[in-house]
Amino acid sequence: MRSMSKVLISQKDLHATKSGVPRIVHQQLRFFSSQGHEAYAIAERIDKQAVHASGGMPYKTFRWPISGYYRRINYQKRVAKAVKKLKPELVIGHGDIVEQDICYIHNCVHLAYRLINGKDIPDDHEVGRIHAEILTKQKFKVLVCNSQMMKNDLMDRFGVPEAMIEVLYPMYSSEKFNPESGNREGKRAELGLKNEEVVIGFITSGNFKKRNLSLVIEAVSKLKKISSVPIKVLVAGKDKTEKYQERIDALEMAQDFIFLPSIDRVEDYYAASDIFVLPAHIEEFGLSIMEAMGCGKAVITTNMTGASELIEGESRNFILKESSVDELSTKLQQLVESPELVSSLGIFNSKVAIKHSRISKERDFGHLLTKRGFRF
Repeated sequence: MRSMSKVLISQKDLHATKSGVPRIVHQQLRFFSSQGHEAYAIAERIDKQAVHASGGMPYKTFRWPISGYYRRINYQKRVAKAVKKLKPELVIGHGDIVEQDICYIHNCVHLAYRLINGKDIPDDHEVGRIHAEILTKQKFKVLVCNSQMMKNDLMDRFGVPEAMIEVLYPMYSSEKFNPESGNREGKRAELGLKNEEVVIGFITSGNFKKRNLSLVIEAVSKLKKISSVPIKVLVAGKDKTEKYQERIDALEMAQDFIFLPSIDRVEDYYAASDIFVLPAHIEEFGLSIMEAMGCGKAVITTNMTGASELIEGESRNFILKESSVDELSTKLQQLVESPELVSSLGIFNSKVAIKHSRISKERDFGHLLTKRGFRF
């Protein structure tokens, strides 16, 4: 057992603070600083003000001018120098350095590439190459992943011993995402949504191919042929939309879809929605699923999302097994034609989600450190 006083957390890009991995880094900074430790965040690009606000100390490294694999190698060298200088008692990496005490892997990049593209990842794939090096050399004491699905893949693909792996589901903010959060009436009015319209929310950070927006479009097209309930689909996320909009136009559904490339106060869009759908080819966790559940929404997702492992009760009937147009359109029909079911599932989901909120997950993180011999 050892007592920590200085922690170094590595994540190559901490310029953005709202996306998944930087958000986790900031949660870790707040955790360690609240325990009275010096928590450093090292990155090539970093929002220093945000790091200070989280109780941490920013440590900016030189950014290699040429992008690609060798920029990542250069970054690893810079982190090694910082470790030598700072002499931290604990080093946490987030998929960008080989040597560390605790290694977080947030993406099954090899599995995801195969599921999305139907072929193996190229040998020169930048992230795939780094992840393979990290997971093959195994120069960490603990490997943390987002789901049992990830754990199984990393054990099978890279031979990581089960004893080295911890599953720690990402945390969401119940203070921000709950049944009372969000301005439902105001946002629906702003978007021109009618009271009688059932709103399906496809709310993501982007990467529509991975999250399978094409399936949503085809399923909604079929739904409109078998149900008379008026619907609207909110599509949120930063990605190219031309091919999707062309398909929507071809199906004469332009009036049924609203594209929102950039949104603030995402809780307002959950609130404006009645049903949340994320039929991803793969989602190593899928924080938006937990946020939607926290906001009291009925959820449809696939069995290839990590967050689906946390869904309970009748809501498990809405985890897609085949991810086909017929299956998704059938599940959507069951919900859009039963407001009572949507309401009951939403209430139940919000109670399930609270068990996986920020407060409970901070306890899990603390337990992980203690279990693995790191005292704090």
